Amino acid sequence: MEDLDYPGVLAAGFGVASWKQLRTAGMTRTELRAALKNSTLRGVRRGWYATPWADANVVSAVAAGGVLSCLSALRLQKVWVPGTSETVHARARASAHRTPGAQFCQQYGRPESELSSVDELTVAVRHALKCLDDEGIVVVCDSILNKDLLELSDLKTVFRSAPARIRRLLDRCDGAAQSGTESMTRLHLRSRGIGVRTQVDIAGVGFVDMVVGARLIIEVDGYEHRSSKEQFEKDRERDRKAVGLGYIVIRLTYHQVVHEWPAAEESIMDIVRRGEHLKPPVPTTELVSDDT
Repeated sequence: MEDLDYPGVLAAGFGVASWKQLRTAGMTRTELRAALKNSTLRGVRRGWYATPWADANVVSAVAAGGVLSCLSALRLQKVWVPGTSETVHARARASAHRTPGAQFCQQYGRPESELSSVDELTVAVRHALKCLDDEGIVVVCDSILNKDLLELSDLKTVFRSAPARIRRLLDRCDGAAQSGTESMTRLHLRSRGIGVRTQVDIAGVGFVDMVVGARLIIEVDGYEHRSSKEQFEKDRERDRKAVGLGYIVIRLTYHQVVHEWPAAEESIMDIVRRGEHLKPPVPTTELVSDDT
């Protein structure tokens, strides 16, 4: 942060920065007064300033006496976080905790200093450990590993102050997961004692999200909104090829995984109970043509 000029400091803080940061980056008090006068900056709370384009959640957290952290900071840093984004997750120094109506996230271990308007990734994760359930923690860590935001060794350091039960969740993480819904599906199935292989490369098809047994492929849509028409067509072509090679394909939507899992699970368990997933894939004599 010290190498940034003050526009860079504001950009790094999603439009919000402290006077200490701005001054360190080279802003003078004369420039600050001018920025306040022409409305390129406005005061959020004593010693903190925001641009007109500042992220609303960051402004809200700072105005409440803290900084953006936990799940909200993770989302800003492109980590896949389960649940909705309506709640603003913030943390603050102990004195701010006494502000009437203000609620802040906690972490395991000693509190960190507030260095910027948005917590860095490691600090945000420490706070998320107290806001997420076990599944959510694994999902978030999968996303962090998949995006190469942190190494597993970094996460072990982050988890160091957490209880042993929480630390053991790292053993369930898989950085190969491409989305949170893929992580959730893997965790649900393994909790039922079903062996799942992830990101399996199948000749003639490519990488698929999961394979159960010898031939049950499970593909999972990663986001709530429908993909493009081109991606839709590409996915169905892959499914067609896999079926032609003798595989069973189940494709799950975001909604099915997040909101209708019992029904989705039952469709998988029905195949498993019949043992259909254990039969070696046998290619059909010819693929079904598009004209059929």
